Amino acid sequence: MTTRSISPRQLWPNSLFGQLTLILVVGALSIQLLFSSIWYDVRYSQVLEIPARLVVFRTVEVMRHLASGEGFGSLETETFHIELLDAPLSRTAQPNDSQRSVERLLRRSLSHELGQVTDVSLLSLEILDEHGRPRTWASLFGLAQVFGHFDFQVRQPDGRWLHIVAAQEQGWNDQPAWLIVGDYILRVYLLRALALVAVALIVVRLSIRPLQRLMQAASALGQNLERPPLPVEGPREMRQAAETFNAMQRQLINLMSERTQLLAAVSHDLRTPLTRIRMRIEGIVDDTLRAKLVANVAQMEELIRSLLDSVTESAQPKNRMSFDLSALLAEIVDECAESGGDTRWTGPPDVVIPGHAAGIRRVLQNLIENALRYAGNAEVELHDLNDRVEVVIKDSGPGIAEDQLATVVQPFVRGAAPCRSNTTGYGLGLSIARSIVMAHRGRLILGNQPDGGLQIVVQLPRS
Repeated sequence: MTTRSISPRQLWPNSLFGQLTLILVVGALSIQLLFSSIWYDVRYSQVLEIPARLVVFRTVEVMRHLASGEGFGSLETETFHIELLDAPLSRTAQPNDSQRSVERLLRRSLSHELGQVTDVSLLSLEILDEHGRPRTWASLFGLAQVFGHFDFQVRQPDGRWLHIVAAQEQGWNDQPAWLIVGDYILRVYLLRALALVAVALIVVRLSIRPLQRLMQAASALGQNLERPPLPVEGPREMRQAAETFNAMQRQLINLMSERTQLLAAVSHDLRTPLTRIRMRIEGIVDDTLRAKLVANVAQMEELIRSLLDSVTESAQPKNRMSFDLSALLAEIVDECAESGGDTRWTGPPDVVIPGHAAGIRRVLQNLIENALRYAGNAEVELHDLNDRVEVVIKDSGPGIAEDQLATVVQPFVRGAAPCRSNTTGYGLGLSIARSIVMAHRGRLILGNQPDGGLQIVVQLPRS
């Protein structure tokens, strides 16, 4: 069995909210880890402070013995070696910042105890455990007993140098090790991380709220072009985006209005010469020729009407009211049956949805009449689902070629089924139907049935 590896890209959040939150939290924790290195240096000096002061106390005692003419042999121990030199020893390496800090502590403490400025030179400094091994992280936490190993020299009033090598323990801690570590991790990392996450969630959510409103407005614009303008608020960039969005909405409204007015004017101008042509056709003696010309004029008038309908019906439904879809379907099916159509419908009663009843009626009537015209029969089903309703219209015709199902709903595109090759029309019926359904925030889905025949599903939202 093979295990599937997870790439870093898969761990990266998909949402802007998650990305910003992750960046803020990880960035803040990274800064905290960086500051931990500073804490390490500070803690280094703190661990040595008590041993350094104890060594100073013992060094002062040695210097007072020397000043009184007494020897210092009795003051030497296994961890405190004393040597009096005529010249100072040389440093083998330059001290680091922590060692300089301890050197200043030794100098200040000795000067304070002796009442005069004393020259102190720190030769080496180490933190060792009880076994003489170098310091570890546990020693800096106080989890293990440690010793400060000091190698320094102090200038005497007579010019000689007192060389001292001392190992002084830090002290002891009566708290359990797990309690010390747990308290540090809890206060420094866990609580801070939780606080950072909480603050990041609040800040990021407030920051992207205007963006979410913009996304919702952009999504709703497709269903309602006349929706109220987006409030201009939030950060400067979001205010600019809202102003741009509102300007785009106004431009779209103006373009739709101009297009409708243009087509209405063109259709009006075209009807006038068509009327003159029709009147002149009436004077033609040849009945066959006159009938053909009248049919041509009728086709042109139908084309003009379809073009105008394709524009007006694609506009947003303004008078949205709740209506009984079940009753509407029953009425359409009864009308088709009275005209001799082989149609029937099944579905629950009293299915009420919001929308423009006249527009939905036109869609369903057009689809059912198309099924009767092309296949000779239509079976209509109404399904009441949780968040939507579906009207399924089936026929027993040849259907539509699979490669044309996606394009047949486009304007001026007609299906190439054999039974439809000799039908009239300009490929605007399905386009208009889809525009009306989309204006109701619904979907128009075309497909062929497994046993033959076309199936059209009209999905409409319940709210």
